[in-house]
Amino acid sequence: MNGTKNVLEIRDVAVHFGGRSGLLSGTGPVVKAVNGVDLRIGHAETVALVGESGCGKSTLSNTIVGLQAPASGSVRINGEEVVGAGKKKLNDIRRKVQMIFQDPALSLDPRSTVGATIAEPMIVRGVASGKELKARVATLLQQVGLRAEHADRYPHQFSGGQRQRIVIARALALEPDLVICDEPVSALDVSVRAQILNLLVALQKRTGVSYLFVSHDLGVVRHICDRVVVMYLGRFVEMADRDTFFANPKHPYTKALMSAVPEADPVVQRSKERLILSGELPSPANIPSGCAFHTRCPLATEICSRERPELTPRADGARVACHHA
Repeated sequence: MNGTKNVLEIRDVAVHFGGRSGLLSGTGPVVKAVNGVDLRIGHAETVALVGESGCGKSTLSNTIVGLQAPASGSVRINGEEVVGAGKKKLNDIRRKVQMIFQDPALSLDPRSTVGATIAEPMIVRGVASGKELKARVATLLQQVGLRAEHADRYPHQFSGGQRQRIVIARALALEPDLVICDEPVSALDVSVRAQILNLLVALQKRTGVSYLFVSHDLGVVRHICDRVVVMYLGRFVEMADRDTFFANPKHPYTKALMSAVPEADPVVQRSKERLILSGELPSPANIPSGCAFHTRCPLATEICSRERPELTPRADGARVACHHA
């Protein structure tokens, strides 16, 4: 760890596709996938990024690790700027940030043994070799709840939950400071989701790693995060610590997401008010004026279609972008 306060610092990041200056230039209107966001993640902190499919969560994740160049803004990992970094510097920065993807079956090479898969990043980086490399692979497998002898097996010999444990072990091989978890349990059976979430929490306590946990499932988010950030059409509309967020959601979009989370108690579930949003998520190529959510919002008034609300601090520490929250 270095002396910086935050592992991740994002400032006014925008990611656009199409148009004359963007990717696939000249093919149509500009798609504003991410439209000016700020975010900080501290050491050993888990921040959940939630929202519907198409809101910009995965695009922002790819931008953080340098897989997608932003149209503007700054991304710093441990104080090192990712945007505009040369190949060598970017490779050095990437060593401290890793990703865990949704489907472990697609994240693993079926032709490589589990041991070879976990060892590969350490070989590429020259971290270890020979007996030391083998020992480190065995240790990583044990840390994620598998056995050292599993190193000689292939991915198809494991269950979905076990494969995700292998992916986690590979992500931790280079001892990163930040791991981006992109829907890491949504492809798993419900019975093993809690096991993987508990594993991530235990590994964080042991290593001090930070997580950006990308999800659309607020039930999962509640189990693991320290703070929650809600994203809608490329912008953040609400940010709060976990307890404040779940005790008192303020943005109408957040309330709609919360109302869709099932309750364990059937009596509470039957009496629970369900907020159903009208219409479909607008296209990021044609974002509504003013507040982007006003076309689906039950509280919308004239000012909502005219003026875009900024993220405003509230007395309880939450920040909300809504004229009527």
